[in-house]
Amino acid sequence: MASVNVDFEVGNDGVAVITMCNPPVNALAIPIIRGLKDRFDEAARRNDVKAIVLTGKGGRFSGGFDISVMQKVHQTGDITLVPDVSVELVVNAIEDSKKPVVAAVQGLALGGGLELAMGCHARVAAPRTQLGLPELSLGIIPGFGGTQRLPRLIGLSKAVEMML
Repeated sequence: MASVNVDFEVGNDGVAVITMCNPPVNALAIPIIRGLKDRFDEAARRNDVKAIVLTGKGGRFSGGFDISVMQKVHQTGDITLVPDVSVELVVNAIEDSKKPVVAAVQGLALGGGLELAMGCHARVAAPRTQLGLPELSLGIIPGFGGTQRLPRLIGLSKAVEMML
């Protein structure tokens, strides 16, 4: 079984590639969220990094937030299981980055995964990539800025169509 981590590599061209690895869908589990924050902080500090590419391993960008965390909180009542770093803070840090950040999306970008991609300065998607905010069909409002960023990126009517 592959380990859950966020890889970080810098090429000779000054492009840092940050890769999420949490098979099978690169869910945004607590170690991934924390790893993304740490890797983006590192990229911001390093003078040899001129640009950043964010992607997922195994042909999938990200299937979104790992809801098993919230299930455990409801089962145990232990609120300390909620991460001290949030996807929203990571997305805001990406969006505010002084270095250009490009999301290289393939396979799927759903929920928090799509919101992560929307926080990047640009997005490149492979053909047949699935994009969506499925939490809306469950009566849950996307919590990482998706309902604000999506209309700004693709227009209100297309965003509403995609969200419903």
